[in-house]
Amino acid sequence: MITLPLFLFAGGFTFVFYRLDWRVPLLIAALVCGYALAASPLSGAIEGLGTGIGAAIDSANDASK
Repeated sequence: MITLPLFLFAGGFTFVFYRLDWRVPLLIAALVCGYALAASPLSGAIEGLGTGIGAAIDSANDASK
């Protein structure tokens, strides 16, 4: 469960480095934030959300033909 606090911590640093316009630390913080989010227990929910959005787009495309 360390990944969720790491995600929040890295997300905060991403915001700070973006506001300071520091590019290399911004990249590192964003990569750490992305890794923590991908390794967190929320990754399954995020994947399901993406699958649902993709299915909705496919359904809308099929209905418009």
